[in-house]
Amino acid sequence: MFTIYWIYYLLGFIMLPGIILGIWAQIKVYTTFNEYNLIETKSQNKAKDVARYMLDGAGYSSTKIQKIKGELTDNYNPKTDTVSLSQSVYEKSSIAAVGVTAHEIGHVFQHKKNYAPIRLRNALVPVLNISGYFMWPLIFIGLIMELFYVGLAADIFLYIGVGIYALDTLFCLITLPVELNASNRAYKMLLTTNELDKEEAAGVKKVLNAAALTYVAALVTSMLSLLRLLLLIFAVRGDRN
Repeated sequence: MFTIYWIYYLLGFIMLPGIILGIWAQIKVYTTFNEYNLIETKSQNKAKDVARYMLDGAGYSSTKIQKIKGELTDNYNPKTDTVSLSQSVYEKSSIAAVGVTAHEIGHVFQHKKNYAPIRLRNALVPVLNISGYFMWPLIFIGLIMELFYVGLAADIFLYIGVGIYALDTLFCLITLPVELNASNRAYKMLLTTNELDKEEAAGVKKVLNAAALTYVAALVTSMLSLLRLLLLIFAVRGDRN
């Protein structure tokens, strides 16, 4: 057991690229958002009004808009059909606020139009919520069995545990194009509705691209975590052999 812990923590260096990328992505998001949150749009329409205009224009008048606490906590809940805008966005008329709002409206359109990747991602959520509780116990039991040369039983526990872990990586992989698609929809909507001119839309694109980096970082981190786990299993098996 002591050997497992040592190997696992020594393999921690594998996570460094993901950690560095994650930190840089968060810094990029907040600095870019704060930069463009200080620049008012020429129309000076508040984010909540932009959201309502876009939804009503698409025939989604029943979709609700509400204000929530926090910064960059904006989201769309398809179960309640509600767009939640953070207090740093809701009543702002900045380029950043309008861009973040349009991104969430992009998610509304994805759900309303049955965009396949978001349906697949949503289908994985309940599976991961349940299976996540069993992942580490299964892996831990499998590794202990490996140390005691149990063989096939150990393999079964490890394969199931690693399979669950791989589902999380798959979730991150699917999330990335979903978020990129929502951002592309947002950019096009803002131009076609004449809510922003091309110069302002370019600022929105910078904000949305910075936000996309966080999903890239999440995917890289998940892939590296999976690699770390696989190397741990191979190391324990090699020690057994």
